[in-house]
Parts: sequence; structure tokens; C-alpha cells
Amino acid sequence: MSAYSLLRSGHDPQSRVCFDAGLNTWLTRAELISRTDDFAADLTTHLRSERKALGFAFLRNDLPSVTVHLGIMEAGHAIAALDAELDADFRRQLIARFHPDFILVPVDDIPGWSPGEGWTGPVMLRAGMVLWCSTSRPQREIHPDLALLFSTSGSTGSPRFVRLSARNLALHTPMLNAALASSPADVAILTSPVFNALGQSLIHGALLSGGSFVLTRARITSAEFWNIVRTCGCTRIAGTPYFYQVLDRLDLESLNVPTLQTFICTGGRLPELLATKLHGRLTARGSTFHIMYGQAETTARMSGIPPALLPAAIRSVGFALPPGRLWVEADGRVCGPHEEDELMYEGPGVMMGYANSSDDLAAGDLLGGTIATGDLGYRDEAGLIYITGRKSRFVKVFGWRVSLDDVEEILACESHHIAALNDTERIVVFHLHSDPTLVERIHEAAVRLRLHPSCFTLFPVDSLPLLPTGKINYRALADLLQS
Repeated sequence: MSAYSLLRSGHDPQSRVCFDAGLNTWLTRAELISRTDDFAADLTTHLRSERKALGFAFLRNDLPSVTVHLGIMEAGHAIAALDAELDADFRRQLIARFHPDFILVPVDDIPGWSPGEGWTGPVMLRAGMVLWCSTSRPQREIHPDLALLFSTSGSTGSPRFVRLSARNLALHTPMLNAALASSPADVAILTSPVFNALGQSLIHGALLSGGSFVLTRARITSAEFWNIVRTCGCTRIAGTPYFYQVLDRLDLESLNVPTLQTFICTGGRLPELLATKLHGRLTARGSTFHIMYGQAETTARMSGIPPALLPAAIRSVGFALPPGRLWVEADGRVCGPHEEDELMYEGPGVMMGYANSSDDLAAGDLLGGTIATGDLGYRDEAGLIYITGRKSRFVKVFGWRVSLDDVEEILACESHHIAALNDTERIVVFHLHSDPTLVERIHEAAVRLRLHPSCFTLFPVDSLPLLPTGKINYRALADLLQS
């Protein structure tokens, strides 16, 4: 079952499925199916080949992008979902490394956009996207199971993709819908891009459940975004910790969005004080707060904490979503309660493997449904999972092992964002200029982490750079530090 098959999952074809705020238009399932079929037919005509092909699709949060996402898989090809705003140099690097057979770009981007030499086009398609086809089809093969490629970080610095199969999508979507008690009444608004795992998981979930989703390019800080929430009667929203920090500043009650009842946090660790505060406010208004954990490498989500266990277990990411399994392992040995080491995951959403170049596109499933997450954590006696940080985010400062994630959580407060990096025996704390209590919090962090305050260096910035996924762009901060 492909993502397109989810659209044909037996629900009323005349029910609403997608709202494009830019077009101010609702589409029924039948209309979206028709658009997708038209695009798939156009693509097949222009490719003129029976071979499975790889398409680079540069996407935005709009109807043409969703049509392309569904239509490429309906036509039997693999799609690499990419940011339409991707840096031009990095875009060219990806094209040279993976040799896509075709490229799709939003029509608004055509002035000044070129894939380089060796392409025919541009050709305007009915979906509202523009097509380029390679003049020299590469001889490499594409595995028949390969359906979707995600960038591992969403950044402009990683040329590596996660390889997902149609089976990954088909089996992961009902897992997530069950955990969120999804229904045909749900109206989800996307705060994340359609080219990443969080955004696509909401789309796929709505297609399967019979619900609907809302697409907008408006910023979450804008009045336009919240007016769309009200106008469309949105009932659920998912975001990263950054989204919830912004939501806290905006004050949910002043936004007047009474239909919004399901709130999902994923994509990083929410500071405990803010998580507790949000849970209290959401509970008071009769809303449900889901704290979840996942990675693109596992299609989207691996675990979630049952809302009934909040706020007592607010620091936990809960239990693995059935039939998945999470455990802590050290040197091949399963760890007991409160023993910290790397988290392992087994489940149907585990990727086929990574793709670092076009040579990897022919590979099958290299992981067999099990993956080392790269996260450190432990479980308690009840089996609840707690994440303590990324393996790559632990550093040595004068011989003392320190988690940069812990530094950020200790220094974070409700109104200010913090990012921490390591730089030769010191911890660099990037902070907004207007943060009068930061020095006091630095001393608190030094005591808790058993470091001298001189180990911390303050670096004021006007704003913290973010990836399209809403996570902090640490690469950009490192570049800023070096400059």
C-alpha cells in the first residue's frame, strides 16, 4: 500500500480532505484523487520509460506539492522530498550525487531556476509544477520497494537520505493513528513542511482515518495562521519544542481557537518546566497533550506517553507504539531499569537504510526492522522510556562528561531560547540579546553539572537559526562561531 493508496482507503469520496490556504480552496477526496491521477498520467507520458525512476520534488506546503508527492508514488516511482527553498549550491550537489531521472519544481520558482546541463524542460504539468527530465537516464537500478527519500536532517549540510518503502508507510500510519485516536472528524493543520517526516505523517494519517488536513505557508507567529485555524475549525496540531515555546509566548487562550483540542509535541525534548505548564493549561481547557518520540529513520514516531500518565511522567517519551519495541542496550546486552545506554528500536517503520549516493538506491532492506537510534536513555520499572541526550551531543569539558542537551534544558526559560555547542574545552551558549537572567542561570547550570562558570562562554544573537523542521540549526551556529 502506497501513500496514494491511503487516499483510496474506503472513505466517502465527497468528504473534504485537504484545504490549501493559499488558494482558499477545500478539495474532496474525489477531487484530490482526480488531480493525482492526472499528474501521474502526465508524468508517465513525459518519462516515456517503464523503468522505475527517481524524482527530486522541491515542495512547499501547498496543494501542488501534495499532488506531486502522491502522484509520483502512484506512477510507481520513488520520490526524494526536498525543500523548495534549498540552497542552490547544495541542490546542485544533491543532483550530481544522486542523478535523479526527473525534477519537479513549483511554477513560481521557474525564473532563475535551472538544474544545469543535461536536462530537457521545463514542461508545465497540470498539477501546477514544472518538470525537467534527464537526457541521459542513469544505468543504476532502483529497488522495487523504494518509495520515499527524506533528508536525514532537513539541513543544507547533509547529502544523506533515509530510504523508506511503501510497506514502511502502510504499516506506520495505522500505528500512529491508533496512538492518537484519529477519526474522520479530525482536521489537522501542518506547522511542519510536507517534505519532512512530521508533516507527511499528518497527511498520511488523515488520508487513512478519513480526516482532513490544512496546508499553509503562513508563519505560526502570524495572525493569518491562527485565523486559518479558526476558519477551518482545526482540531489538532503537531509541532517541535520550538513551536511550543512560541505558543507559550503567544498565549493560547488569547488566540481564540476553541476547536483545537489535540496537541502533539515531537522532534526534540521540551523543557520540563514548559511541558508541565503547557499540560496544565491544555488540561484546563479540556485538550489532550501528546508527547511523542521519533525519527525520520523510523518513518516518523516510535513512542508516545499516554496522556493519562501526565504530568507525573512529563520527562518520559512513554512506551513504544504497538507493535514496535524500544529497549536500552549496552554492548549487545539488554540493560535493566535506570541503566543508561543507547536506545534500540524494532518496528515496521524502520527504514530500509541510508542512501549516500545513487549507488545505494538499488539496495534492499539492510536493517531488518531494527535500528540503533543514536539516542541515550533508560527505562524505569514501569517500562517508561526516558531520553538523556544524543550520543553525538555528549562532550568532555576538562575531562568531565557533559550533555549539551542538559545544558540547554537547565538554561532554558519560558521566554528565551538557548542553544549550546562545544568549542575546545568550553561550552558556548547562544542566547537572545534580551535575556537579563541568563548569568544567574549559568551559575545554576555550573553547580548542577559540577563545572566552573568559566567553562561557559556567552554568544548573543538576534535569533537562533532554525532548520525547516523547526529544530535548531547547529551547523549554522558552528559556522557563525568560526566566523
